[in-house]
Amino acid sequence: MSMPTLPSHRAFVTQLLNSIPSLQRRNVSAESSSLNNAPEAVKKRLLSLQVLFPNEFLPALDLLDRKLVTRFLIGVEEPPISSDAPTGHNATISARDMQLQDSESPNAVINDIVPQLPHPMADTVHYVRSAQQRSSRFSTSYDSTVTYEVRLSAWNCTCPAFAFTAFPALHPEPPLPTFTPNPISSGDHDLQDEDADAEWRTVEWMFGGVSLGEDMPPVCKHLLACVLAERCRGVFGECVEEKRVSVETAAGWAAGWGDS
Repeated sequence: MSMPTLPSHRAFVTQLLNSIPSLQRRNVSAESSSLNNAPEAVKKRLLSLQVLFPNEFLPALDLLDRKLVTRFLIGVEEPPISSDAPTGHNATISARDMQLQDSESPNAVINDIVPQLPHPMADTVHYVRSAQQRSSRFSTSYDSTVTYEVRLSAWNCTCPAFAFTAFPALHPEPPLPTFTPNPISSGDHDLQDEDADAEWRTVEWMFGGVSLGEDMPPVCKHLLACVLAERCRGVFGECVEEKRVSVETAAGWAAGWGDS
């Protein structure tokens, strides 16, 4: 009898995070932690993460508990509500009148045939404020706060700890990944490209983002905190601040012109 194939490190952590059920919010006081009311199944899986990441898990929970993680939704900035905009019953009447005008216009038939395209999906980036402050005699505690940028898809954090973990002093050369294309006829290239695009759009999330290899990817407390915030929203959803910003604002943050 053949032995079952064990999953890779990345696949195991991915399955572990996906198996954490959503925690249904109860009427609990604001002072109590959500982990105190988590089911035993959630606590056991979080304990497994503590074993896998003994140096990063508890600091990541500390970042979430202190609400130092901010999720930026880029390109979906909500337009300000005008003071002249109708509200209440008047808004319902105005919307009804506009609908009647659109139905009477000749472009209504075209709108029925060609539906409006949905807005593009927002790019998501996380910013984590450091729990430690830089010591400086000439700056306030707010000015000395460091903020790190975290991108889960690219699997990158701008903190020094992630750089040292990703590029250690003694690190053997990993084997280069190989790609073996399937033999297909020349007439099937277009069909294969369409299938590849569809597969890329429906690819499932994997711990480690787009990094190569099946070993455990480099991780820091900031990355792990953002992963927990995204994959375990039922438990840590209230520990993250969310902002909808424009592309210009996001560019300013990426250039280091944020609040800090």
